[in-house]
Amino acid sequence: MLSARLSSAPKSRAQINRAVAVKLLRQIDSPQQIQQYLHQFHPSQGDPLAVIALGREALPPSQSSAARVQLERLAESLAFLRRVGLFPIVVHGELDYDLELTSRSPAEVNVFGPPPADQSNKLRRIRTANYQVSALLERQDVETRPISGGVFTAVADPENQPLSAQGLVTAIAPEAIESAVRAGSIPIVAALGTSSAYSRTYALDPHHAAVHLARVLQPLRTILLRPEAQPPTTSSTTTLQALAQELGPDTSILLGTANSLSSSIFPDTTPWTVLRSPRTIQVVTSRADFPSQRALRAALQRHLHPGSGIEVSIDALLNQLDTRQFVAYFDQSPSEESAAEEAAIRNLAIVFPHASFPWPHTSGEITPEESISELALFGVGPSDWLNGVAEQFWDWIRADHVSLWGSLAEADPRLAWWLARSSGSLKRQLPGRVHLWYGMVA
Repeated sequence: MLSARLSSAPKSRAQINRAVAVKLLRQIDSPQQIQQYLHQFHPSQGDPLAVIALGREALPPSQSSAARVQLERLAESLAFLRRVGLFPIVVHGELDYDLELTSRSPAEVNVFGPPPADQSNKLRRIRTANYQVSALLERQDVETRPISGGVFTAVADPENQPLSAQGLVTAIAPEAIESAVRAGSIPIVAALGTSSAYSRTYALDPHHAAVHLARVLQPLRTILLRPEAQPPTTSSTTTLQALAQELGPDTSILLGTANSLSSSIFPDTTPWTVLRSPRTIQVVTSRADFPSQRALRAALQRHLHPGSGIEVSIDALLNQLDTRQFVAYFDQSPSEESAAEEAAIRNLAIVFPHASFPWPHTSGEITPEESISELALFGVGPSDWLNGVAEQFWDWIRADHVSLWGSLAEADPRLAWWLARSSGSLKRQLPGRVHLWYGMVA
């Protein structure tokens, strides 16, 4: 009897903190992710925001009891994000449609069809969902603030009937959301827009509303929850790419399922489709093609420092660029930083084609079958590495080279990142070095 009473008692603060720590540690699989977490969620920087779009389609059809479980799991994920430092702002539409529909018997559904979709019923369901989501989060011991109006100004969607309840966002008033965030309460925002000209309230598409809200709030994450295996449409992809360009390189847009929400702390994982502001990566094959020789040397000095793990000097690498065929990839610093000539190259990668993997050879000649490109330098700054820039450089490089090899120190914190992207690895006799390859290696 005593154990039953203890198991049913509310969790203490210590138990909650321990559960959060365990869940977070399970998601960390490399020193790189530890650095990423400390970089983006350090207490001194305040809580970064995440605008999360939650529509009815985000929860798959199920029995009413299972749907309630899904909503409870969603609330647990939102509470987890709040506790580990990512402050969620939830924008939702109607969520109780499936609950109402699945509470009927199949015969009733066939005879009567789904619940009526007239304007008053639709708006009522959205307002009801606003308090339902807030109540579920309150049960997780998380402060919330339901906001059922006053954020979005809207007009009727011209593609729908004149009397349709569907609207399009024309303006944002973020004051209520900002007030909730300052108070430490998660804003639960109903996707409802008002038109003062016509004294009407419109239902909004949660994804459409979240995109407009993200433009105003500039969150670290914009998360659009969608059903399993539903790819985004061409028009929505174009809209999201434009949003990523507006938000800048430090932010990311995530497309995924509600079940993956808690893993949005580390978005560069399998469950998520990630969109970021594209980098302008330039490709050159001659030293004369770099912005300047001073800029090239300055970039090498930044990326070939003693702690980089690269066992080649600047002069030796420059000499190789003069005597060997190479392909270099680089981007440039933002305009406000690039006034100085030496700051014109920000990140830099250098590949030597027609090299060979360092197996023991009986002959000094490299046959075509043995030819493989050597990734001699992969210099991405710490902050850019944490913002997905390394992934964009790697995508460019592997698109141009079917096979590559490179090496780095065994103690390099980026080793786990490279192991996840390589086809194989081995430790040579040189102490503390790991050789990795991508593609076929002869």
